Amino acid sequence: MVKFIEKSGESIEEAIIILDASDSWEGIYAEYEYISKKFGRQNSDWVLESQSLLRVDEKTYDKMEVKLADGTKKILYFDITQFY
Repeated sequence: MVKFIEKSGESIEEAIIILDASDSWEGIYAEYEYISKKFGRQNSDWVLESQSLLRVDEKTYDKMEVKLADGTKKILYFDITQFY
């Protein structure tokens, strides 16, 4: 079962850490589930605008840029080092 070490997710330093994903598919699914729990239903309450893979200091991150229904844009960083 996927677990999270929750931080703000607003920067690489505060990235949400994903643990215990069995593979990349499960890890990516967990990212979308996390965003949905935080902001609501995908394609209704929020839309993914972009997703980027970043390598920083031997770690791997996903940068997820979402647009909320009210037009607000949010960026969340996930530390995906364990499964990527």
